[in-house]
Amino acid sequence: MKKSLLAFLLGAVLSAAFTYMNVSASPVVYEQQAVTVHAGDTLWTIASRWSGTDEDVREVVERIRTANRMEGTDIRAGQQLVVPVRRPAADNKKTAQPVNVAVR
Repeated sequence: MKKSLLAFLLGAVLSAAFTYMNVSASPVVYEQQAVTVHAGDTLWTIASRWSGTDEDVREVVERIRTANRMEGTDIRAGQQLVVPVRRPAADNKKTAQPVNVAVR
């Protein structure tokens, strides 16, 4: 009896935790920013410049490489790059629109 109750409670707690994690996470939205490469720039410096405070620069480098279909990390001055920049979380939320409902 005690084992069954313990297993049930553990399952309920884990289920609630996973549900909370899935519901509370808002999707990450990226905006495409056009950037011109300057002399001395590297993908790392560009990614550092455009990354958020809580983002791993390595992940930003990979997003830049993917967005520009790059196989390596070589860039040159004057080159145009697309940099996927994370939109602030407050901008990701859609505002509710009023709805007119006819009641009969």
